[in-house]
Amino acid sequence: MGFSSVDPKFYVFPGWDGVNPDSLKSFVLQNPNREIKIIYMRGNDQQEHNLYVIPVINKTNNESEIGISMDEIGIVKLPFFSAFWQGLKLNWSMTQGTVIGFYALLSNALRGHGSLTGVSGPVGMVGIVGDAYQFGFVYLLSFVALISINLAIINLIPFPALDGGRILFLLIEKIKGSRINPKFANMANMIGFSILILLMLLITYHDVVKLF
Repeated sequence: MGFSSVDPKFYVFPGWDGVNPDSLKSFVLQNPNREIKIIYMRGNDQQEHNLYVIPVINKTNNESEIGISMDEIGIVKLPFFSAFWQGLKLNWSMTQGTVIGFYALLSNALRGHGSLTGVSGPVGMVGIVGDAYQFGFVYLLSFVALISINLAIINLIPFPALDGGRILFLLIEKIKGSRINPKFANMANMIGFSILILLMLLITYHDVVKLF
């Protein structure tokens, strides 16, 4: 097992100390625009699987990459109070990342550069939940927490038919000193709900297409 410069190969076997994010990155950087054969095993499966990729040059940093990220995972056991504090920090970090992601998604959509590539609906979530479960129950709980954060942030967007839209209407009423016309509010909520349903159907269709 090892690396070959004449016939680039990278071996990924469970439990082999030679495989880590740094060694993979270094190997890809040393073989730009050359076909790389990645030999790997899944879990306890003793059968070798082959994957062929050609690194491309990232114009931002002028480095070769294969479009994936690799990380070492594990379960860290901490005392109760330390675990509670680290959980709060992780929750805040996930919330910040989600807000930034939604902002980028909405800003790109408004500028006409929107894409459904990084968006998943109920159908796509099923596959992601299955992948998270394979890593263990702890990772599944973390993914459930991420979904909850996403739903909370989406619900707070100031858009009719969402709680954020209701809060916006209350602020407008507070500023103008009188209630918004109920007919206008009902019409806005109905239009907003219709748009949300159409968006959900579009995302679901996109998820189904990705399955084939």
